[in-house]
Formats: sequence, C-alpha cells, structure tokens
Amino acid sequence: MSKDLYIIDGHAQIYRAFYAVEGLRSPIGEPVNAIFQFTRMLIHLLKEQQPSHLIAVFDAPGKNFRHDLYPEYKANRKPAPEELKTQIPKIIEIVKDFNIPVISVEGYEADDIIGILTKIAAESDLNSTIVSGDKDLAQLLNSKVRLFDPKKNLFTTEADFIEENGFPPAKLTDLMGLWGDTADNIPGVAGIGKKIGRELIQKYKSLEELLDRASEIKGKRGETLLRSKEIALLSKKLATIALNADIDLKLELEATKVTDPDFAALREKFLAYGFKVLLSELAPSPQEDRDYQLIDTPAKFAAFIGELKHATHFAVDTETTGLDPMQAKLVGISLSLEPHSAFYLPFRGLEDEAVLGSKELAELKPILENPEISKSGQNLKYDRLILEQNNIKLQGITFDTLIGSSLIEGHIRGHDLDSLAARHLGVELIPTKEIIGTGSKEITMDKAGVRRVAEYACEDADIALRLEKIFRERLKPAEKRLLEEIELPLSEVLTRMQARGIRVNGELLQSQSQELELVLTSITARIYEIASKEFNIASPKQLAEVMFEDLGYPVIKKTKTGYSTNEAVLTELAGQGYELPELLLEYRQYSKLKNTYLDALPKMINPVTGRIHTTFSQTTTTTGRLSSTNPNLQNIPIRSERGKAIRAAFIPEAGWKMLAADYSQVELRMLAHFSEDKVLCQAFEDNMDIHSVVAAEINHIPLESVGKEERYAAKAINFGIIYGQTAHGLSQTTGMSRFAAQQFIDDYFQRFPSIKDFIEATTAQAHTDGGIRTMYGRFRALPELSSSKKVERERGEREALNTLIQGSAAELIKIAMLEVARAIKEDNLQAYMLLQIHDELVFEAAPEYIEGLRNIVRDRMEGAIALKVPLKVDIGIGDNWLALK
Repeated sequence: MSKDLYIIDGHAQIYRAFYAVEGLRSPIGEPVNAIFQFTRMLIHLLKEQQPSHLIAVFDAPGKNFRHDLYPEYKANRKPAPEELKTQIPKIIEIVKDFNIPVISVEGYEADDIIGILTKIAAESDLNSTIVSGDKDLAQLLNSKVRLFDPKKNLFTTEADFIEENGFPPAKLTDLMGLWGDTADNIPGVAGIGKKIGRELIQKYKSLEELLDRASEIKGKRGETLLRSKEIALLSKKLATIALNADIDLKLELEATKVTDPDFAALREKFLAYGFKVLLSELAPSPQEDRDYQLIDTPAKFAAFIGELKHATHFAVDTETTGLDPMQAKLVGISLSLEPHSAFYLPFRGLEDEAVLGSKELAELKPILENPEISKSGQNLKYDRLILEQNNIKLQGITFDTLIGSSLIEGHIRGHDLDSLAARHLGVELIPTKEIIGTGSKEITMDKAGVRRVAEYACEDADIALRLEKIFRERLKPAEKRLLEEIELPLSEVLTRMQARGIRVNGELLQSQSQELELVLTSITARIYEIASKEFNIASPKQLAEVMFEDLGYPVIKKTKTGYSTNEAVLTELAGQGYELPELLLEYRQYSKLKNTYLDALPKMINPVTGRIHTTFSQTTTTTGRLSSTNPNLQNIPIRSERGKAIRAAFIPEAGWKMLAADYSQVELRMLAHFSEDKVLCQAFEDNMDIHSVVAAEINHIPLESVGKEERYAAKAINFGIIYGQTAHGLSQTTGMSRFAAQQFIDDYFQRFPSIKDFIEATTAQAHTDGGIRTMYGRFRALPELSSSKKVERERGEREALNTLIQGSAAELIKIAMLEVARAIKEDNLQAYMLLQIHDELVFEAAPEYIEGLRNIVRDRMEGAIALKVPLKVDIGIGDNWLALK
C-alpha cells in the first residue's frame, strides 16, 4: 500500500470523464457518462494504487483572486454543458460515499488548494501524488510530490520533468509567462512557442533574468520581449499556484486515511444509474439468506406438491438442454412461492443422481395448467413452448418480467435476467458458463451436477418473483393495461405461432442457390476481366485499390482507412456509366441472398416438423414492433425478383392454402388520424389514392392531371414526413435539387398546416415529457431531447414522431392478431396464424376454411380499433407466400 497522500484534481477529472464517454444514460434517461467514468477511475485508483490517504479537491464556484489581477482571466472559456452541470453534484456525493474528504475554498482554484495540501503533507513527512492530467500542476513537483495521470496510468516525477525540459519544475511558471495558456486566457508573449520558450529559460534560468537581458537578444524576438515585459510577468503570476496564500486550511491527515466506503449508499446509486459493471467492480454482492431446496426424491416431491396445491401465485422457470425450444429437452423446473425461496425439480440428470420421473411431472401438470393459480416468470413464452413439448399447457400467467421491463424501461438495452437482477436488485447471478462450461468443454444442462443446477435454477425463479414486485409498483396505469390486455395475451398467440412454424421447401431453396451460384460465377469473371486481374471482391481495401488506383475512377468519399466502396459510392459511380460498380452492386446483392437465405434457411428446417420456427420478440424494438430472429423472416427481400422468388419456398400444409392480409398505408392513416387533416381524412374516407391527392394539392392541379413524377415525389414526402425527412433526404430520394426539395416540403406544410401543427405539438409534448407515448400508452424515453447538441435533439424529435406513428401502428396489428386468433378459436377453423411481417399477417388454412378465414381476417383487422379514418386490408390467397401478392 502506498504511503502517499493522493490528491484528486476533481473538476479536471470530471471534465475528462465527461468527454471520454458519450451518450451514457441512466434507466430514467438522465446523463451519467461523467459520473460513470469518474467513478470507474476512482475504483481503479483505490484498487490498483492502494493509497493510504486520499482527498478530493474541487473548484469553488465564482471568481478567484486571479480575476482581480486580470479581469479577462478565463474569459474565453465556454460554460460547462448542461448535461455536465447536472452530474457534478452527484459525483461529489459519490466521492463522499467513498468516505473521501472533499475540499474547496472560495476565491481560490483547486490548483492552489492542491499546492497547499502538498506542503501540509510534506510537513507531516508524507509524500503527495496529484491525480490529474493537467500539466500546469507539474510546477509542484519535487522530491516529495509526483503527478499521476490515471488515463495514461503514468507517474511523472521531478526527475522526469527535468529530463524533458532541462530545468526544475518550479521554473514551469517562468515558461508559462512566455507561453501563456489559451485555455485560461493567459496572454503570454506573442510569437514564442514551447521549443523557443524552453531554450530561453534553459539559458537565462528565469523569466525575470530573461526580461532584464532582453536587449541582448537580437531581432524581433528581443524587441517583442522588451515590449511584453509587464504582460509576461503578469502571465507568470496568473500561472503560479498560490502556495503562500493566506488560507486558513486545516487538514487533519487522520481524516484522509482510506477506509471502507459506504457500500449500501454506493450500491443504491449504482442501481439508480444503471452501473452494472461498476457494481461488480465495487465489491462482491452481499450474501443473501436464501432457502433453495432440491426436490430430488418422491418423498420430498410428495411433501412439496402438497404445499404447491395451496399456492395462489408462484414464479416458474424451466431448465433445458438448449436455446431452441422446439428441439431442447426439459431438464428441470424451478418454482418460487415467496422471495428468497425456491424449489428445483429435476426431471433429467446424471445417471447416478436421483431425479424425478413422468409420474411426478403428471402430478405437477394440473397445477401448471390451472388458470386460477397465477404464474409469473422471465420470458415465459420459452417455458410455454418447452412445457408444451411435454404435454403441459402453462396457464394463469399474470406477469412476465421480460415484458414488464420493456414497458418500464423500453429505451434501455438489456432486459435479460442477469441485467435486470444487477440493475434493480444489485445481485450478480450465477453465470451459465459456471454450470455448463464454454467452448469445446461445454456440456448440456442435463449433464451438469444436479445440485449446482438446482442453485442456478432456483435463483432464476426467485429473482423473477422479486423483480415482479418491483415492476408491478412501477407500472403506470397505461402500461399495466398494455401488459394485461395486449402484451401478455399476445405472448400466448406468439407461442402458438412459434410452435406451428412455417413449412419450407428446402429443395427449391437449394435449387435457387445453385442457379445464383452460376450467376455469381459469371459476374465474378466479368469483374476480373474489367480489373485485368483476380482479387478478393469482398475486401474493401483490395476493391478500392482496383477501382481508384488501377482503373482511376473518380473518388467519391474517403474514410480514415482509405477510399470508401460502400453502396452509396457504388450507386453514384454506376449512375455515371461505370460498369464495374454496377456489377459489384449485383454481386453484393446476390451474395447476400445466397448466404443469408438460400444457403442458411434449409439448415434451419426442424427435422421433426419440417418447418422453420422463428422466434418472435415483443421486447427488442423501442417502438413496440415485433421482431423475428433465428431466422429473421421479416426481412425476406421483396424489391428484387430474385429476392421475391425466395418466398415461393414458403408453403402451406399439403393440400392447404396460404392467406396474407396487409394493412394498406397504415402509418399514413395514423398520421391522418392524429393530425385530423381534412384532406387526408376525406381521401381515405373516399378510398382515393393518397399520393395522387397530395400531389394534386401541392402542385395546385386537378387530380386527373397528376403524373408519375408528381405522384412519386408526393409519395416520398408522405412517408418521409413520418420519419422527419429533411430537404437533403428528400432530394436524395427523388433526385430533385435540395432547393427544390425544400420548396416542396414548404409547399406541403403550407397546404397541410394541420400536419405541421401536429408535428410541432408532438415535438413540444415530447420535450415536456422527456419522451413520447403511443396511442395505448407505451412510453419511450428520449434522452436526446435534452442534449446540448442540436443534431442529437433533432434526432430525438424525429424519433418522437416516428415512435408515435409506428408504435401506434404496432399496437393496431397486435390487437388485430388477438382478435383474429380469438375468432379462429371460437369458430373452430382449421387455420393457423404463421407470421407477422410489420403490417402483414400470414396464415394457412384447409381449403374448405379459407373463405371463412378471409372474412374473419378482414372483419377483425379492419375493426381492430376505431380511427378517424377507415382501415383497409388487402388480402391475397395462394399456394405459396410469393403467390399471395
């Protein structure tokens, strides 16, 4: 342990922390980047340097004695950004929670206090280490004082300074009398830089001696020094740390001794700020009293099941052999009836471990299926699918912490149980790798020791139950309604969709892949022919060399690593008539189709069902839209003919039909609904072409006179408005000049003032609320709205408008899914909902039920919610997904 008094230069480290990490926000959207970085520095300082004594010095607010000497002192320094100002008091609180004394003195800067503290420490035979990256503090270096830069992890001593500069540290102020300091607006002597300044002080030993002998220096430099004597001496005085200031500074060194921090206070703050990483760095999680029991014999099970039958609520979690619920096997079930308590029921394990069997699972079945006993858990859609593979239909679900977290903190990434436990409970969960290992040594859960698995599984159920209580208290009425009326019922619908999957013709995909391979081979040959050599087409570096050095194409864009060959660059060059860029665009498009879909999808067909079972997520997007993963079936291409052809491989059950229902222009209808624009509303009411109507209005021409170009431009702005499109964006989309695009936007808002009013009102409300709420009350926090940077604020405003429109449209499709699923069940149709692709639903049905399904889908989708404009659904029926359009 170091015996130094470590002195932290508070504000200098805060500023450095603020600019080191950008964009970090707390769970409620407050800026915390400076707090995080400063705290991490402090933790690392304590752990790595282990100082015996520690103190933090901060600048006092207001002016100091240097302003009396020179009113322009620091006059050019910009005020601290608002996002930084709000963090400074919180940083000081954290320093105090570390039991580190904090000091500042009115009328003096932190540098002055730091200097005086080093003198006091020396008088007590204690060395000092100044924690700062500010080189001005080097003037304090001596045999008992050193500098430490935590960013560089670098110590600087008196000897280091002398070696670099050729004179003692105390002479740094002489040098600064010549240099000045632009940051503090210390003038210095014009025309004398660092190199010349060092040489002069090395030769003349002091600023005063130099100025007295300035007449000896020939030329303009000598004349400048003679003219600048007063300003040079003032600059030295301004730069000199006031070691002899008349400050009644009493420092009890005993009070600076490093002691244990207030862990409870720090943990509370770290949880509030979302500092999961710092929680683990601070100290191990406190040991909790837990009652986790392994129910591994029939006798224990009998006693447990008797207790469970009287339960009214419990959290449930399953352990399995893998992440794919359609192929994983059940290993065990954990249940938590009250906080800090849980039970684990193993149904598979090592051969020499006692485990439960099908008899016990059958006894558990009626309890799990009883809708009168409420259940909760984390991502219960997965557990539902696993249990259904074992003929158990989990019912009575009243809460899912994954969904609850996304409703409360939708703007935060990390709704997995580990993140939630750390963020809300300050608990670090047992890592999965500790149970099953990693890499080549990884095993499945059924091969791991049952007692270790029991602790791991019980913890998951227990944490889910504890989180449920926290989230229920935080859910606002609108969010509670969303959870209970839309998201939880939808989770059950999505479970059915995932379990059903969609049938895929793997042979057709392989055939398309082979065809595309021939096309790619032909394109590759032509690319090599134009380049006059073979090279790695996938290498941006080699491609840039061919295009811009060998072939001499005009450079469109440069990056830090060289010439850009991105899609925009290739598109622009192709538009100039160059063949190679056009071929490269085709090559990239076809390679992606082949690798991402044609080759990958056949490998994802379930060998038992012959179907692909994508995973639908309700918690991934910030707008509330559903997403699809493993594979992502929402991104199957539709713009190119070869991309569309992939859809022909998605087929219904043999002898059945497919049906697709797509909301027509739903986001524009949402815009009309919210803005109540009379022209838009009437156009939708009359079932007119909305783009032609807008084109006619903006161009002041009859509807029948609208041409293709006018309609295209109107379409671009109609959809662009929803995403906050600028004149630059519109010009890129349509090819018109930026001036013409701006004029078009201005004309649009002039003709549709109610839309402009709606956008402005939405933006204003978002600024007031710090975010935006959708039609059904989903809140998206938008911290960017309070940013000091205009670009970020404007992005937040665009996101607010987009979230209101797109998020409300997402709620519409979810409600429609619930209504259609309910009607299919009530009418006992032989039909299944298979996919949700944004505004489109895809089904399969036996041929005798297809017309009944068509009627139900149209009726329920168009009547899902009441807007101020009618909803319209386009329906297609066919023998594969491609044939539906």
